[in-house]
Amino acid sequence: MDFQPEGYTHLKMKQSIVFIFLFISLSAFSQPKDADAVLANLKRKYAIIRDYTVDATVTVDVWFLNMPVKKARIYYKYPDKVQVETTGFALLPKRAASFDPTAFIGSNFTAVYMKSEKWGNSVMDVIKTIPDDANSEIILSTFWIDVKKMQIRKLEINSKSGGNFQVEMDYNNLPCDLPQKLSVAFDVKEMNMPKGMTGEMPKKDKAGKKKGNGKGKVTITYSNYKVNKGIDDRIFKEKK
Repeated sequence: MDFQPEGYTHLKMKQSIVFIFLFISLSAFSQPKDADAVLANLKRKYAIIRDYTVDATVTVDVWFLNMPVKKARIYYKYPDKVQVETTGFALLPKRAASFDPTAFIGSNFTAVYMKSEKWGNSVMDVIKTIPDDANSEIILSTFWIDVKKMQIRKLEINSKSGGNFQVEMDYNNLPCDLPQKLSVAFDVKEMNMPKGMTGEMPKKDKAGKKKGNGKGKVTITYSNYKVNKGIDDRIFKEKK
């Protein structure tokens, strides 16, 4: 029969308790977050925005377009009204021009929490969403959401007909935590646009195609936000 010192049994019990505690803690830590809850919190944060008006500076970087910097004014009204006023062609879809987390996220989807990812001093929740509607134009969306500030910092969208594109957002303590800059990167397909709409169009020679690498980028910088001041619905009527 082995003899164990009196303190030995207490030490082993303590080690076992510590091991069990660590095991439970690590198991809880490794559990994925509730993706639906994260997205719901993000929507809730911006629910206070009923309307806004903002000035925008639009820069288009596409290798075969010679387009000057454009100025625009954007009107948004909850839930889905958007109007963009600009002179000339600005390659600026309404949905891309306005910041609306509800529209970005959607309403009927399946969300999956993928992982936490560190960006410098920030931690991002990476979440993917798949629309429940099989006929949806969007196939898959991937969000990078700042855990602490509850901000969408990056968004990748895979669509059926519009290809894939990435949206990155920068913030600067603006009203209601709206973004100061939005950058959209996309793959440029063969685009058949009238010359009068796009400005001068360089020849599509081999050197130009090689230089362009088929990539394009639109950068929108926002200023002079006016939030929840009220906007007349007539602003959103299509002008003939």
